[in-house]
Amino acid sequence: MRIRRSRSAVRAGAAALAVAGGALLTGLPADAVASAVATGAVAPRAADAAPPATATATPAAPSASAAPKWQRAAAKHGGSGVTLRYAVPDKLAVGETVAVRLQFGGVTAADGAAVEVIDAATRAPLLTLQLQSGEQRTAELSYTGRSDGMQFLTVTTTQAGRVTVQQVPLRVGSGELKLKAEGQRRSTAGGEAVISLPASAPK
Repeated sequence: MRIRRSRSAVRAGAAALAVAGGALLTGLPADAVASAVATGAVAPRAADAAPPATATATPAAPSASAAPKWQRAAAKHGGSGVTLRYAVPDKLAVGETVAVRLQFGGVTAADGAAVEVIDAATRAPLLTLQLQSGEQRTAELSYTGRSDGMQFLTVTTTQAGRVTVQQVPLRVGSGELKLKAEGQRRSTAGGEAVISLPASAPK
């Protein structure tokens, strides 16, 4: 009983302080403030109020398709000296058309350098450029995968009479490398498989 009375006294004292403080802040009579507190018309103090809800921004999901990475084609000793970097998709479907980016540099000859790009399978020309001395250029061309397997673009650069031929690989479908055999496939008496090539006439 003693503890219950003590709590009641504390609550009564707190209510009296609230009424007195409200009267001082609002300038209203104490009995009017007490009535407002009793009916809930007076809002609780800011310190006692629940904190406002804060909105949390959700970071945007990264793009599902990343941009192709640049790769440097192997340089050849005694070649043109023109550097080649390329950016191609990791894989493309048969019939899909993609953008292939080629970057050229290392042009030091006074008369510049020449660039020719062809489709290795069809021998169709895809790009022809003339680079100036000191120029670094990025070119973009469209390529359509016409058949399954590993396909190639043949890039030929010429500078100061020196020529370099490089290949840019493109994985179409399975991306398997398929070698084209010429001649007739035969089997020897011992069961060994050989390819018989036609003899060429002497020149």
